[in-house]
Amino acid sequence: MTQNNEQALNLRSIKRKLLLEKERLEQDLHELIEHIATGEHERVAEMSTFDDHPADMANETFEREKEMAIEGNIEDLLSKINTALEKISEGSYGMCDACGEEINRSRLEALPWASFCRDCQDKIEGR
Repeated sequence: MTQNNEQALNLRSIKRKLLLEKERLEQDLHELIEHIATGEHERVAEMSTFDDHPADMANETFEREKEMAIEGNIEDLLSKINTALEKISEGSYGMCDACGEEINRSRLEALPWASFCRDCQDKIEGR
């Protein structure tokens, strides 16, 4: 198999992984948003008939903040996946956004949405 054919197969495989992960995350996000909306409705109905204990209110605040953090993480990952899919379409996939060097293949297999090579990622994270 020629190197170009191998690269094309690898890109198809990575694109398939990205699309499957995108679909899974979109489903998770939909379910989370539905859960939050249902929970908000239940909380409003519940508050109208009972006084909340401060510990209950603290627990409710914690749960809401946790849900918002999960929602934000899912949205962030979806954004990275969409960017990776765009790069595949444009032909720039696998190049580091910071230094322009090629991102290691094993890194892309582990994190197909990676935008930075390992060295640049370490610099960004202060390692």
